[in-house]
Amino acid sequence: MPTDHPNILLLEDTRTVQNYIRDVLGSLEIPHQLLVAKRVEEAMNIADREIIDLFIVDIGLPDGDGIDFLCAMSAVHPSARALIITSTPHESYRDRARALGVLNFLPKPLQRKTLLDIVTRLLTPGSTEDGAEKNKGFEATIGGLSPADIIQLKCMSRATGVIEFSNDDRFGLVWFDDGEVIHAECEQAGGCHMGLDAFSAIVSWRSGNVREVPQAGKIERSIHKSWQSLLMDASQADQGYVIP
Repeated sequence: MPTDHPNILLLEDTRTVQNYIRDVLGSLEIPHQLLVAKRVEEAMNIADREIIDLFIVDIGLPDGDGIDFLCAMSAVHPSARALIITSTPHESYRDRARALGVLNFLPKPLQRKTLLDIVTRLLTPGSTEDGAEKNKGFEATIGGLSPADIIQLKCMSRATGVIEFSNDDRFGLVWFDDGEVIHAECEQAGGCHMGLDAFSAIVSWRSGNVREVPQAGKIERSIHKSWQSLLMDASQADQGYVIP
């Protein structure tokens, strides 16, 4: 990541929030260029022609979903970092996001010092929140999104649909209904799995390809735990399985 004049892409449809973030980042000590988009399509066009170092993205947008946008950008700008901002009023979402070590997540209204501090940290390679050196930067980049990260973010945005995860000989599907995980299926070296077993296998993967797939009719629900419980169970299990 460039350290002299990094590009920050802000995807936010509310003009007052745009202006506020622009004003806050005007105090940023790191020289940078701020690129602003209010629609996903506009942000896609910018990302196609510019190298983006940091994405600041709202979840709810007029023409799409900020989380889906970041998933797409993970293939285009894998070394970029991301900050998700949202008006979702659940404080527990932020706490769980931090506990699970996924993408940076800030609720609105944004606090000036908090925003400045986190943007400074994200534009400083190899550092953690306390300023210490971090040897494993993989999890901090959008190219390093794991299935667990993506599942959590889809649930936070109350998604309905199907996500496909694949890598070499591993293939998995996760079904969502209004932000809850209702079913999962996967195929890997150990065979085929469904329900909780499939979900546990998929979230243990650490890389691969991800895409939305058409939902063909209704699926019988096989998973009845809340998404928070599912991901906390997966985190505690710490299977340590990594896709080579």
